[in-house]
Amino acid sequence: GKPETYVGVCINDNASILFGGTEEPAALGCVYSIGAISMESNGLITSDVTDLLEPFGLAENRIYINFFDMPRANIGWSRKTFAG
Repeated sequence: GKPETYVGVCINDNASILFGGTEEPAALGCVYSIGAISMESNGLITSDVTDLLEPFGLAENRIYINFFDMPRANIGWSRKTFAG
């Protein structure tokens, strides 16, 4: 995993979401990472996020997550990119 200092989370609670043609509770997520995107890790993250959200009334088929493997040069932090 990544060090916690490199992890950011944004939650928009009570957002109006139309997903799958209904307004039932839903979650849409995006994961951006440098080099840690893979079928195995994406599946584990999806399962863990589902476990976290189901107690709040979100069905597993109402949780949609996109995964993006970002080039180091396209991520900026602390006045520079991770490419240098």
